Amino acid sequence: MYHCILVPIDGSVHAERALNEAITLCQNSKTKIQLAILHVNPTIAMNEPPVGVDLEEYVQEEDQEVVVEAKSRLLTTGIDYTSTSKNGDPAKVICGQAQEMNADLIIMGSRGLGLMSEMFIGSVSHSVVQHAHCPVMIVK
Repeated sequence: MYHCILVPIDGSVHAERALNEAITLCQNSKTKIQLAILHVNPTIAMNEPPVGVDLEEYVQEEDQEVVVEAKSRLLTTGIDYTSTSKNGDPAKVICGQAQEMNADLIIMGSRGLGLMSEMFIGSVSHSVVQHAHCPVMIVK
């Protein structure tokens, strides 16, 4: 059985479904499972900063909104969880966090809401499946 599950979240419907699947696994387990949620703010390389837009503030607001929503969902379950936000390449950060916390399973959505999700549909989940040290459950 699982002892530690990592759930990357980004505010998408697929990530919400992944969190729901993790909650179900935790609630139905005979042993205590440590659940960890992770929100990754993607690193965006720009030659020139956008005029009139505080990109850092926007990213922090998005991060806060996504994490607060997941936390409020988890508060009603009674499940022990941790919450982490990091910056960087989402697939690398997810795999690194899973390795660091010795996760038994990563549960993630098949599609996300990243800034360029329409261009790279599934690329994060595909990369995580290819590089994670543990099993990955992809939720549609």
